[in-house]
Amino acid sequence: MLLVIESPNKIKKIKSYLNAQILATVGHFKDLPADAMGVDLDTYAPTFILDKGKADRIKQIKAAAKGQDVYIATDPDREGYAIGTHVFDEVQKIARSIHRLEIHEITQKGIDDAMKKSIPWESTNTGLYNAFLGRRVGDRIVGYILSPIASNALKGRYSVGRVQAPAVRLCVEREREIRTFNPEPFYVVSIMLQKEELSFAAKHKGGNLTDKAKAEAILQAVTAARTADILKVETKETRQNPKAPFTTVDMQAAASSQLKISPEVAMRLAQQLFEAGLISYHRTDSVRIADEFIADIRNHVGRSLGAAYLPKTPNTYKSKNSQAEAHEAIRPTHMHPTGDIHGIVSKEGLGADHEKLYTLIYRRTVASQMAAAVYDSTTVEIDCAGEPFRATGRVMKFDGFLKVYSEVKEGDKEDEDDNQRLPALVNGETVEKTGQKLDEKQTKPPGRYSEATLVKALEKHGIGRPSTYASIMGTIKTRNYIVIKKGKIHATDVAERLFDFLAKDHPWIIDLELTKKMESYLDKVEGGDASWTTFVKGVHSKMKFARPPQRAAAGPGGVYPPSPAQLKFGTDLAKKHDREIPKEALESSRAMSAFIDGLLGKTPQDDAGKVKAPAKKKTRGGSGK
Repeated sequence: MLLVIESPNKIKKIKSYLNAQILATVGHFKDLPADAMGVDLDTYAPTFILDKGKADRIKQIKAAAKGQDVYIATDPDREGYAIGTHVFDEVQKIARSIHRLEIHEITQKGIDDAMKKSIPWESTNTGLYNAFLGRRVGDRIVGYILSPIASNALKGRYSVGRVQAPAVRLCVEREREIRTFNPEPFYVVSIMLQKEELSFAAKHKGGNLTDKAKAEAILQAVTAARTADILKVETKETRQNPKAPFTTVDMQAAASSQLKISPEVAMRLAQQLFEAGLISYHRTDSVRIADEFIADIRNHVGRSLGAAYLPKTPNTYKSKNSQAEAHEAIRPTHMHPTGDIHGIVSKEGLGADHEKLYTLIYRRTVASQMAAAVYDSTTVEIDCAGEPFRATGRVMKFDGFLKVYSEVKEGDKEDEDDNQRLPALVNGETVEKTGQKLDEKQTKPPGRYSEATLVKALEKHGIGRPSTYASIMGTIKTRNYIVIKKGKIHATDVAERLFDFLAKDHPWIIDLELTKKMESYLDKVEGGDASWTTFVKGVHSKMKFARPPQRAAAGPGGVYPPSPAQLKFGTDLAKKHDREIPKEALESSRAMSAFIDGLLGKTPQDDAGKVKAPAKKKTRGGSGK
């Protein structure tokens, strides 16, 4: 038996649960060519080529597959299924049988369940691969046609992506909203009251007053008063329910806001936690947890905290996407005392950041099956010198799920007066007024996106999917479309120039509603209800079926030379930075791209993902001494 997976980091853990030969592809081993479009624009048929750096690995997989039962256990999503399809293509004529295996958690139970549910490859949902094709081919066409157009028009090196462009739009529009915002003054009148030894505040019911003269008149009226009358006291019990367990986007947002970990880093840490068998699969938009694991959570809560912290029946949550219910939310793979977390993470050779993220996932999961927090919320209507005031207060009666998990939303700084402790008050009584104040404030511009709130905005607008949010964020940072300052996103001048160009000449690419419809169409393709070629044709039609600029034929070894525009841009940049263009950059478009990235302050990488050495500075006077 041969088990084929993506990551070699999973091999040791899976081997402890399954007696099989296990080999890894190390992610995608076939892709569209790096130096050519690789798509027939008449039929939209892609040409996937083997990554030379992984040729030996694939040769090893094919040798091991001869006459064997092969189980393809690449990740349970579109990208994973695409890798699996390429494995199937390589071994279908030499293996005895080929099955699809979906591992959602690397535990004994997870492996056993996956084996029981494995099916012949021919019976799998090919819609996953078709959706992958639609996304990959459509995005390649957009990049190859619009990027050169934008670069030539804007006299620079610009990259245009189908899902990155709408993300850039969100950042630029927020930047401009902040820049053009005109603050307006408003006024808040408050009085300070006291009963026995307890002081509390009440605000004028007029709220945020825009008329300063009126606010001053109210202040003058109440200044002379020594007491205030309690007109009505209303107390009611309110409940704060726990949140659903983590989806990918919620996990990324919480990691960003609470742990100050970027979405890309959060996904890398989650990948390693999954590979270590500590959490379930981390690319998901489901909030469902398996019934048997809910029972484990409830048993844990009952034993460790007591029956009061358990709701009478398990809490249930509904995923936004009905297709998501086939998977689970991100959760720990087993329950254990909270105090064991450090030892469990350390045992797998993982570090402090892994422990922080695992703790966040663990606590959110446990809290999702706990009782609500309960408060007594009180509202008091007050008259002072004929002016109406209101005091509010909230007192916690039972902490419920907050005992293990709580968070404050970004930008949600609660008014202390809303949660103040109020004395026992009754209708008709009079209390002492001890002071008054008039606060002059200003309206505030929209808050800047953080990485957490931008990821949530992407989800809200239907831009991308769980597996792509981190890459979208990474791409727009790498392309210098945004910079992060003190945890907040600032759109760059580069982004603004690109946005203005696209808004004028190619508005469809930044149309948020159209992008959402495209993602929904890909979901239909995945479900077998639509064609991927129809999707790609629709994308291509938005560009009036344009074709990319003609480029020179490939040279020896299939290496494409730089285009004239790329060569001119690289040459100008080299002169500006007083750098010598390497010989390979003059011969290879890919090498020229790496050279340009280096001069622009980006980190060029070679085929193996290793950082390349920077271009040499020109020497003067022959010897350079």
